[in-house]
This record gives sequence, C-alpha cells and structure tokens, in this order.
Amino acid sequence: MRIVILYDPGAADWTPEDIRGVMKAVDEIAAIFGALGHEIRKVPVRHDMRWFQVARRADLVFNLCEGVHGKSEWEEHVVGSLEFAGVPVTGASLWTIAACRRKAVANALLAQAGLPIPHWTIAQGKIDDDFPLPAIVKPAAEDASAGLDRGSVVTDRKALRARVAAMTEQFDEVLVQEYVAGREFNVGLVGTRTLPISEIDFARMPEGAWPILTYAAKWDVGSADDLGSVPVCPAAIPQKLADKLVKLAEAAWRVMQGKGYGRVDLRVDEQGRPSVLDVNPNPDLNDDAGLSRMAKAAGWDYAELVRRVAEVALREAQGAKAARELLAPPRRPRATRTA
Repeated sequence: MRIVILYDPGAADWTPEDIRGVMKAVDEIAAIFGALGHEIRKVPVRHDMRWFQVARRADLVFNLCEGVHGKSEWEEHVVGSLEFAGVPVTGASLWTIAACRRKAVANALLAQAGLPIPHWTIAQGKIDDDFPLPAIVKPAAEDASAGLDRGSVVTDRKALRARVAAMTEQFDEVLVQEYVAGREFNVGLVGTRTLPISEIDFARMPEGAWPILTYAAKWDVGSADDLGSVPVCPAAIPQKLADKLVKLAEAAWRVMQGKGYGRVDLRVDEQGRPSVLDVNPNPDLNDDAGLSRMAKAAGWDYAELVRRVAEVALREAQGAKAARELLAPPRRPRATRTA
C-alpha cells in the first residue's frame, strides 16, 4: 500500500527545534508503516502544489499538515483538495477543521445545540459593560494556544480594553470569553472510541499566574508555565463526573461533525458544572502529546494509536477490507524448495 505523509516544512521564523518537533512524528509514523511493509513517502506541503500530484496517487494520506509555511488558515485547504480528489485522508474533514478553527462559529453551533459554552463575544468596537469578568482574550481563529500568555485573563474594564487593543494589532479577529474558574479536562476521541479523560493540574503554576494553558505551557519546554501545567491521565475523578464529561465531549464532537480523531477541552466550575472550551480536530499526534498519553491509558502503545487513526480513515473511504490490509503484518517470503 502507498502511504503519503504530509507535513508543513515550516516558515522563515521557525527554529530548528520547531522543525524537529514536526519531523519527529513524521519519521516515527513512517517507521511504523514501513515496518508493516508499506511504501512510504514523506512529502512537505508548499504552495506550488507539487505535493498534491504525489498525494493523489496514494492509497492513504496520513495528514500531519497543520498549516502551510506556518499559517494555520491553509490547513483546511490541504484537506479540501484531498477530499475533492477522493483521496483517503486521516483526520477530520474540511468542514470540521474550518468551523472549529473559527471559534465564534464553533461556539455558535455548540450553543445552538444546547451545549454549555462560557459567555463570549467577538471584539468589534465597544464591549458591553455587563460582560462578565474575569474574561480571557484570545485570537478568534488560531489554535495551539497561539496568542495566549499570562496577560490573557483580565479582571477589570480598563485591562479588557487594553488587551483587546493589543490583540487586534496582531490578529484579524479577537474573541473575548468569560473565564471559568475550576478544573480543566481533555477528552480524546479516535473513531468511535472515547479515550480515558486527562486533567491539567495547575497546582505548580507560579504565584499570581492564572491557571490556563498558555503558548509557553504547550511549546516552551521547561518554562515555568510548562512545569506548572502537568497533565494527569487518567484523571482522578468520580465516575459520575467522568460520565458527564464524556457525554458532553461526545455531543460536542457530533455537533462539529467530528471524525477521525480529536480532542475536546472542558472546564468544570466550582459548582461542578462543566462547559466546553474548545473542540480540536486533528490534535498533536506526537508520542509525547496529550492524545498519545490518553491512548496509553487505554492500553494502546503509540504504534497502535497511529494504526487506528489510519484504520478509521481507510475504513470510511474504502471499507473494512482495506483497513485490514493496512494493519496486516508483512508477509514473509516463502522458502525456496530445493530438489
């Protein structure tokens, strides 16, 4: 089977460490399928579209492309091109990726479906004086905690206006959302399987820092924010709360027409009421990332997680037979008979 692995080769401002972070997953996934005897090509995605000529001849595209030259808004165009050509591709659809990246669209759809969402607004002109505080100010169409730092949570109107003004200089749209004090959880999904719940333990955050996942917490290894936000999986919570979180996460994933694999982020306030923060299609698939951690808690090693992600895509596109062929161990050559 011909498997093409797509990835973003990076932007001018990417560091060698950024590029190594991308290539780590690319190389590990290539090794997993290479060991099964499949033909592997690792293909960088650039605007010249040469990648597409290779991808359209693949039996499966394993999509690790989270943008083009570092621009997340191009991610959905890559998936859309493959969908239009009828190429089996791992992960979520164009519609889901596009809708989830635009946080106002996702919030509106989730709220319309009756799911609990913290109060929010797009920062266009003056924000209503009765908007609840504290509030968190973040880009309305970015992911991976881009634009989030220790100044993202504001507690008064003056700070809110200042933060919005600063953010609108960097990003096209800015979302202002009610800050929910409480515990933060992640629910991972692969195909029809919901993985064990993970909790972010903020107990070690620096004094005075808000317990949120900043950009530094996710990507600056060894930083105070990273060391202060520790994932715990499986989460040590009562079964009743776990059931409630899973039910809410699965409902949010259905509303956003999720398929392939994803992660839903939630907060539970001091009264025990959960709310949806984000629906994340195609989350980080590195072996040290959250989805892999949840998969290990379910009893899967990294290779099993990767195989299941591919199996879901092939099963949907070509049926169970193709999925079985993907996961079949390589055939050993028959011994030559001698007279």
